[in-house]
Amino acid sequence: MTQIVMLALDGEAIPLKGLTVTPTMQFQEKDQSGQTSSTATAEQGIKAKELRISGMVPFSTPEVLTRLFALAETKDAGGALKKYRVANQVAQAINFRLATFTGAIDAPKQDGKMAWLVTFTLKEFLSVSEKREARAGGKTATQKQTAGSGAAGSEAGEDAEQLSWFERKVLKPVNDALGPDS
Repeated sequence: MTQIVMLALDGEAIPLKGLTVTPTMQFQEKDQSGQTSSTATAEQGIKAKELRISGMVPFSTPEVLTRLFALAETKDAGGALKKYRVANQVAQAINFRLATFTGAIDAPKQDGKMAWLVTFTLKEFLSVSEKREARAGGKTATQKQTAGSGAAGSEAGEDAEQLSWFERKVLKPVNDALGPDS
């Protein structure tokens, strides 16, 4: 009988029995009420998603525990923790693709089960909100560049604008009659 893989990191199956995957996402806020009873808060962004993973490793397969701890402490060429592609149904459902181990990994012995209960957390790397902010930052920089590159002055900008019928037939003639911008 074949076992269905429920979790894989970079294509390597992590065979945990009774696997539980719990996604979390934090919305960072700062209290703005001061000494009052106001409920005002300042949004500080959406933080990276995390997957809390737990499952049993039988004493009969200690190599699984050894390998899991080895994966957790692996570093990339730059000396940072290795980033893993995560394959899991919950991860796919929340658009969670790339992650690093974070927090702690522990494996206490379970009484009466002849197994370790392994618990660890994977933190999303390059989260969807990070990518969205980066794209928005890139668009802003591009818009600033194109707006500042017009060497012909304000007339070139006005010609490039699409004016509505009312602006073109009523407001622009009145504006032109009043005189140039000071």
